[in-house]
Amino acid sequence: MSGKGMFYIICYDSPSNKRRTKLHKMLKNFAVPVQKSVFETFLDGPTFDKMMQKIYGLMDAAVDSVRVYGLSRKAQRRMHVLGFPGRLKDPDFYFVRLPAECEQIDRQIVEINLDDEDLPEWL
Repeated sequence: MSGKGMFYIICYDSPSNKRRTKLHKMLKNFAVPVQKSVFETFLDGPTFDKMMQKIYGLMDAAVDSVRVYGLSRKAQRRMHVLGFPGRLKDPDFYFVRLPAECEQIDRQIVEINLDDEDLPEWL
């Protein structure tokens, strides 16, 4: 994204556990979950459009609610974030979704060095 992506906050709710779960799993491919139904991300235009198409395909507009807020750099600086996981600040941070069979292995062998200077500031 090279700093060209816009910062988005995505919030959703659905009376259907099934749709809520599907939305959550899909959004994890595009954004970081910061609360149960709230995600943050930096996305370029084509990636944002792809995410929105997937949201429209999963939701029932008659009963579900999805809100996507795009924030300017100025608005981001005015955000107040308290507690964990902190603020997502790095537009060059990329999300990699592992195949399901790799996730368990990955969790067992990867340790995060929190002293590493290359980590995004929200970690």
